[in-house]
Formats: sequence, C-alpha cells, structure tokens
Amino acid sequence: MPSRTEKVASLLQREVSQTLQREMSDPRLDGMISITRVKVSDDLSQALVFVSVLPREHESRVIAALTDAAGHIQRKTKPRVAMRVMPRLQFRLDESLKKQADVLAAIREAAERTSTEGSSDTKDLET
Repeated sequence: MPSRTEKVASLLQREVSQTLQREMSDPRLDGMISITRVKVSDDLSQALVFVSVLPREHESRVIAALTDAAGHIQRKTKPRVAMRVMPRLQFRLDESLKKQADVLAAIREAAERTSTEGSSDTKDLET
C-alpha cells in the first residue's frame, strides 16, 4: 500500500500539472512542459517537482519562470489539494528522460551500424 508521502506526491504531480496547463500565462513557459515526478519530504513540508522541457533550449528559461512563480503555483494549487498545509514547491529539471533518450539513440545507432556492416559482409560472401 502506498505511503502517505507517495499519495501526496501523486496528488501534487496531477494538480501542479493542471495548474500549469490551465492557470499560468507566463510567456517564459514556452515549449512542452511535463511534470515527470514529485518527491515529498517525510514531514510533507517540501516537494521537489521534477520537470521535463522540450525543446531543450527552453529549459533554463522555464525553470527560472517556475522558480519565480512557485508561490503563485502553490496558491493556485492549494484549493484542490486536501491538506491543511501546502508543501513548499521547488522545481528541478529532470535529466533522466534526456539520459534515456541519449542511451536509446546510441543503441539505435549501434544497431544500424551493425546491420549495415552485416549486410556488406553478406555481399562479400556472395561474390
């Protein structure tokens, strides 16, 4: 059974995402912004909100905007979260998705290189 912190993290992930989609109009929030996960402290006083931003060139501007607007986002999200005290939100760039994409690209490239080398070896055998 999920712990209380896991339930709060899941709730915050959903509600902060909705707040960003529906109630934020900061022009710095450009590109595709996804809340990938939320990590809540044991005492529920703080929440690290991990964000993925595409395209990559918008990352620093989006994180700066989210950091500047953290208090506003908390106030907008609080009515939808059934908690007496809303955790303090801190936004961080989630690098894990980029790392996964880089690994998959390297695997794909190696597989293509191997299949290309294999087909040329087969042609050599046929002649």
